[in-house]
Amino acid sequence: MRFSTITAAIAAVAVTVTAAPLYMGLDMASTPTPSTASIDILNFALTLEHLEAAFYNYGYDKFDDKAFTDAGFDPRVRDRIGHIMEHENDHVTTLSSVITSLGGNPVPACTYNFPVEIVPEFLAIAQALETTGVSAYTGAIDGLDGDLLTAAGTIATVEGRHSYFLNVILGQSGFPYAFDTPLSPRQIITIATSFIQECPFDLGLTPYTHLTATLPAEGSTKVTTSFQGQENYAIENTWCQFLYGNHLVISPGAECTLPPGAIGYVYVFVTSSKNPVNMPNSDILAGPALLFNGSHNH
Repeated sequence: MRFSTITAAIAAVAVTVTAAPLYMGLDMASTPTPSTASIDILNFALTLEHLEAAFYNYGYDKFDDKAFTDAGFDPRVRDRIGHIMEHENDHVTTLSSVITSLGGNPVPACTYNFPVEIVPEFLAIAQALETTGVSAYTGAIDGLDGDLLTAAGTIATVEGRHSYFLNVILGQSGFPYAFDTPLSPRQIITIATSFIQECPFDLGLTPYTHLTATLPAEGSTKVTTSFQGQENYAIENTWCQFLYGNHLVISPGAECTLPPGAIGYVYVFVTSSKNPVNMPNSDILAGPALLFNGSHNH
């Protein structure tokens, strides 16, 4: 089965950083007091957890069992979505309590917009949300050590299980690659702000220009993006960069060729140079957008 892009509101999707249970099982009396930077990281995670929890709460309330069966899904799928929703609500509650216990002020929820009208759209966003959640953890682990690193690893595996479930029910490979793709905080915020209307606090990061992308038509290899050029960057002077698994493939912007190895999720960026988007000196003009290429199921 070949899946096209999850357009506009769906291609740029919410992200989870399920950091709520980071201190679960730790001896807080013997754990060093985190720095202000650590509390800021936890609040960044809470910002994203609020978003994800709100998304699942919205979808679970909007679509009943009949909506799932009418869309061709077993009603037990909704039960599983309910379990994921409970996880995310628990993450918000626990993470807020942890921040308070460390002397910080938990950030409140933002105002969100979820343009979802049918069950397949809801599940497609959930699939993308969990995929980017794994990428968020993979990108964050490098900044953790000790007990926090171990705890974050246990959360990342749960995100992977959520992602596997949603991939499978949408007809794709549950595990397309041998490795997962890390994303930076700014890349994550770029995705997350597609669903955030307004926040009562400063997010602390400026998102890149939002990007949408469409998989190649049958018989083609060219990915079409919403980037139309800006300032001095005509499409001929740009590059498409694809991140998937532990791979980075760079293609001229005018060609924007989908790599043949991208057989599951793939993040798409438009850049002004060949500097890799997974390096500090990257020249990102737009993105990431998230595609799911299901043409080669396992």
